Amino acid sequence: MNIDELVDKYFEGETTAEEERSLRAFFASNEVPQRLASYKPLFAYFDEEIRKEHEKTKAPLQWRTVVYWASGIAASLLLLAGIGQAFLSSALPDPCLCSENYVIINGHCYTDVEKARSLAFEALQEVATPTDSYFPGGDWFDNED
Repeated sequence: MNIDELVDKYFEGETTAEEERSLRAFFASNEVPQRLASYKPLFAYFDEEIRKEHEKTKAPLQWRTVVYWASGIAASLLLLAGIGQAFLSSALPDPCLCSENYVIINGHCYTDVEKARSLAFEALQEVATPTDSYFPGGDWFDNED
């Protein structure tokens, strides 16, 4: 089929995708006759639009691949951190579980008796109310006949 027939077929809307590719390739070359030179910008425009559309559809696929890889790596690191935490917590014994006597004050475990006693005394001093608050007069308590 010659180029004139192919151009006519194109404007009739009867060309295949392969024939349109060959038309775009023909008009992109430097062998376009003068009588068909007016169609050259038209096919160049179509060729450029197809190239732009192809780049648009290609870029999101690359971004999606990066997101899939990054999320896979993040999930793997999170899994490793959880396994490491579970392993370390089971490998290191809790001092409270190893001791017969312990006390928990403010969420901390103490096995030292003197430390527990001093912390308990400090806590009691914070909440203690002076005797004068209970017995404001105080005289009748000291007088025992």
